[in-house]
Amino acid sequence: MSAPDDQLAPLPAGATVPSEPPASDAVRAGADVMADGIADLSLADGGRDLDLPSGFVEIADLPVPTSDAELHQQPPVDGAGFARRPTIDTILDECAKANQDGQHHAGAAQAEQVLADPFITPAQEARARQLLSGHRLRLGEFEASVRHGLLALEYLSASGDLVGQSKVHCILALAFHETALEEPALSHVLGALAAARASGSRTAEFWALSRSSMVHQALGDADRSIELGRQALALADTIDDPEAAFAARNNLGDSYLEIARAHRAKEEDASVALRDGIAVTRAAVTQAVEQRHAFYETIARTNLVGLLIERGEYAEARRQAGRSKTIAITNGYRNLAVNNDAQLAEVARAEGRVDLACAMMEAQVADPSVAEDAALNVKLHRALYQMHQAAGRFEQALEHHEQLHVLMLGLTRQTAGLQSRMLINSLEIEQARHEAQRSQLEAEMQRIRAEELDKQAHSDPLTRLPNRRALDRQLPEMMSSARERSEPLCAVMVDMDHFKQVNDEHGHATGDRVLTTMATILGNTTRDTDLAVRVGGEEFLLVLGNTTIDQAVQICERLLGEVRNHPWGVVTAGLHCTASVGVALLKPDESVSRWLGRADAALYEAKASGRNRVELAGSRA
Repeated sequence: MSAPDDQLAPLPAGATVPSEPPASDAVRAGADVMADGIADLSLADGGRDLDLPSGFVEIADLPVPTSDAELHQQPPVDGAGFARRPTIDTILDECAKANQDGQHHAGAAQAEQVLADPFITPAQEARARQLLSGHRLRLGEFEASVRHGLLALEYLSASGDLVGQSKVHCILALAFHETALEEPALSHVLGALAAARASGSRTAEFWALSRSSMVHQALGDADRSIELGRQALALADTIDDPEAAFAARNNLGDSYLEIARAHRAKEEDASVALRDGIAVTRAAVTQAVEQRHAFYETIARTNLVGLLIERGEYAEARRQAGRSKTIAITNGYRNLAVNNDAQLAEVARAEGRVDLACAMMEAQVADPSVAEDAALNVKLHRALYQMHQAAGRFEQALEHHEQLHVLMLGLTRQTAGLQSRMLINSLEIEQARHEAQRSQLEAEMQRIRAEELDKQAHSDPLTRLPNRRALDRQLPEMMSSARERSEPLCAVMVDMDHFKQVNDEHGHATGDRVLTTMATILGNTTRDTDLAVRVGGEEFLLVLGNTTIDQAVQICERLLGEVRNHPWGVVTAGLHCTASVGVALLKPDESVSRWLGRADAALYEAKASGRNRVELAGSRA
């Protein structure tokens, strides 16, 4: 089963979580009676519909929502009198569970609490923003949802967390979808799907497919939407995740409902879409009941009502709407309960009870809490305008038409403003990301330039070997390390024989090529732990780490053989070069100048002895 914060439970179009605390026991009892009256429920079967796949969840069976007192209780105090402060990770776990339980106000507060903690780590901040993005989405705060989601995505992308990326992409896709910004939504579902498949997580891939189905439906590609929804359902049945099993069926049923309504609008046959939609949505109700999840059951029954109304099964639609409303009121799902009221009025209108439908809708319009739901108000005023006009009540029809016009204009402005802010926020975050990347790139370029300048300052420009400055910096460290480890260290002075003659006979350009070739030979002869330096002119120094005097002699003999046997004629015709070498083993407590002086003296002795040879240093300076 996925973690509590894996994904967000799907909501019907326009539905958000309650802004009020759940009802008290007395209100719940009254709501039960009210729902029975509104829905004309038959009590002959004891309050259960035996024809439905799962029956009716009674109020006593529903989980009791968290109360305000529980949410705001003080932390426990230990024996020493200090409050035991919950850890950041503990709060984040509770925040994730709040998402699973539909307690989005509490979850958002917990995420904000974590973000305000000065000891938060980047990983914890990313998780807090991911969770907060989801909670803000469910509270209808889409702008905040996008802002926190994009900030979380920055860290998750940088850290390579593919599953986390897929989750946030899904949240962002929903946020953009809810504000009719389908192109950004499509971009995020594609990102979610790519990240999910790259991660190998079937659960993440399921949610990405589900959200992709939703976005393609909004884009008018019904066939692709159903195809993706079926893929999501098939995948959900292969993973042990009850939330996915429910969402796959509920979301697919919602897609069928939208397709059926589109067919109706075009006066086309919608029977197949309605048949398939009702079947899969009944299965979603069964899943919700088996999971004992009141929120899931409410939205599944709400979707089922919409399908039943479209198919003309008004009696069952009325029963389902009444039962859904009972559960919604019991658990404080105010928005869903209001939606069920609108469905009940819609059923009355479809049955021809226009006066009753008008009275129910007028009551809803007068409800102050409904004023916050602009989309529902548009739906109600449009229906009232149409019904009053059909009944010849033109004055009332005109009144609702005028209110509808004002609402539509306001809703258009509100949506446009929200869309603009969301896109601006996205661009600002994207710009900030580019600025950060540019700063990092500039810092990296400065580092590379500094390294290049340092390398130039410590390198011979002709041979690219380290120079005397590099020797001054590296040699003391090599000497100190050798003494600490009691390892032998040898200095080898190397000088090209008769190099002045090479310059005189062949030119300085040829002499330069001889020196660069010699540098290559030295590089091939030495190890990574050794140091090869151009001291000046045609003279080089090798410092051989962890090398005895006998080993140094063998290395030098091999080096001289490489110099003698090199095809110098490639450099210039008739050229032949040799070198002379002096070797000195570092003595305990010997200074650099004395040690290198002995190696240099051995070199001159090699020159005096006929050149093209190795000479060992004596004890003299």
